[in-house]
Order: sequence, then structure tokens, then C-alpha cells
Amino acid sequence: MFHVRLQHASSFRRASPLAVVAILIGTMVAVVPAAGAKEPQVEELINFSTGDPATDPGTEGVAVDADGTVYVTANTAEGGQIWVVEPGAEDPEVLVTLIPPTGGAGFGVLGLHFDGPDLLAAAHTLADPDLNGVWRVDTGTGQAEHIPGTEAITLPNDITTWAGRIYITDSAAGAVWVIDGDDVSPFLQDPLLTGLGLLVPGVPIGANGIDAHGGRLFIANLEKGLVVVAQINGRSHRSQPTVYATVDGAPDGLEVDNKGRPNVVLIDQNALVRVERDGTSTFLIDSADVLDSPASLAFGRGRDKTTTYIVNFSISEAFPGVLEPSTVGPSVVTLGSH
Repeated sequence: MFHVRLQHASSFRRASPLAVVAILIGTMVAVVPAAGAKEPQVEELINFSTGDPATDPGTEGVAVDADGTVYVTANTAEGGQIWVVEPGAEDPEVLVTLIPPTGGAGFGVLGLHFDGPDLLAAAHTLADPDLNGVWRVDTGTGQAEHIPGTEAITLPNDITTWAGRIYITDSAAGAVWVIDGDDVSPFLQDPLLTGLGLLVPGVPIGANGIDAHGGRLFIANLEKGLVVVAQINGRSHRSQPTVYATVDGAPDGLEVDNKGRPNVVLIDQNALVRVERDGTSTFLIDSADVLDSPASLAFGRGRDKTTTYIVNFSISEAFPGVLEPSTVGPSVVTLGSH
């Protein structure tokens, strides 16, 4: 366990060992424009751009607490960090540096999810087993603790919680792991969760975004363009996953709204899509003017449950012809009730 005091995030630079995180969101899925997509009002909450894409932070995960404070994972030259954006703030603060600048090769700090009122669970992927896995972070003190056993997860990416358990996608293994008390073990592994191995030689990128709702896990498979669902209630506590929907794009982050509908960001198309109960897709945002390689999303909590918070990863310049270009930059944007 270690502790880092809150400090102003005055320098935003991508650490070169962490730049490989951009590979997570590359895709071979063709970009298909959404005909007649409605453009709702979207507001930019905060922009982290430095003016130079080479020094911009890699902002990947997002979580929101009940008072509207936003937490963002950011990979910078100073290390893999969690940033805090207070309501009305013009600049973020550093809550904790989970990975030092010399943390070694890997994808960096990725998914973020609340595990209780004041605890965040954060996933990050590094070659160093002392750093790889899932960490719990106290939002009040910045104290962080590695969860033993999670170092065995090959490529921990996104996180959700249900009934006191933490579920983590393993993008490389095509699996979901579970933390249940002191037990850390594989929970699901299925071809529907595996990637295609087209992006990184020897590293298929499959299961990505994950959320739990109504006793079911919803999982986005980035390379196959799938939303997959699996039961986690009942005597067996699990079921084999099935296809909930196929989407025309590369779904990265996923969150289920209060009506039980998965919402996903398509990182290749600068789009936010709501998957309806019949499996069809409704484009809520389809615009490079507000989205820039969106990687994750979260719904507000407390009185703010109908607001969607989206974090822009902003790496389209690294994948010309594959990711739809945008000049928005790394940022957090919000979409109101929809």
C-alpha cells in the first residue's frame, strides 16, 4: 500500500512505454455512418489537451461519484494516474499515481469503477506482476492497495461490481475474472469473448467494456463488434454467454442505463450507441465535433443518473484510415437526459 497526496496536474505527457495503450482501441471493423442520426446537446466538461498530440495524456477510464466529481485514468510521463475533476473545476488534480514513470512496458491504467461509496477499483496492465491487476483506491486519502491474485489476469481492462463481487474483463484471454472476498479466479471464458488477433500480433483484443445490471453481465467485444450477455444470479451464479447484439463498429466502453439498455461507445466512429431490447442500435451521438476516439463512459449517480459522462481517448492521429479523425482532444464530455 502507498499514499500520494492530492496535487495539481500541471504537466500532461504520455509516457512512451504506455503509448502502446492506443493499440487497445484499433479496429478492422468498417466505419458505417449512421443515417439520420440525431445530434443531441453535448457539453464539454473539461479538456486535457496540451496543444501537441505527442504530449497529450492517454485518458481511458471514467467514474462519477454522487456529488458529480469525475475520476479519470490518465497515462502520462509522470506515470499511470487517477485524476479528479471537481464540479466546476477548470483543471484536474492527481489523486494517486498507481504506476511510476519507470513502471515498464504495458497498456497502463485502464478501467475504473466504484467499489463502495469512497473506494475505486482500477485495472491496469503491466509486465511487472507487482503492478499488474486490480487496485483499490480510497478517494478521500489517495491510499491504494493491490488486490492479491489479480496479477494473474493477462490483460485486465474494464471493471464492474455486483452483489459484493468485482468482475474484470481480460481482453487478451477472452475472459472475465471475479474477485469474491479473498478469492480471485476466472469466471467466464468463451469464444464470444475472444478477439481476432488482427491488431497486435499474438495478442487478440476481445472482451473490453463490462457492466452488471439485473443479475446479468453485459460485455463488449471490441474486435468482433459484439455485445455479449451472461447470467450471474441463481444457484450456479453464472451461465454461458450469448450474443445480445451485433453493432456496426468497435465497441469499447459499455454501461447499462436505468432501463436495462447497454450503452456503448464506438471508438472507431466517434459515436455513442444505445442498444435497444430488440438488439437494434440507436445512435445518441455520431459526431467528430464532440467525440474523439471515445474509450469509456459512466452514468451519473445520485440525482444525476440520466447524465452520461464520456472520456475521449483522442488517438485517431495514430490510426489514419482506421479511426475517424477528430481534433477534440483528450477530454470528458457529458450528454444530458435521453
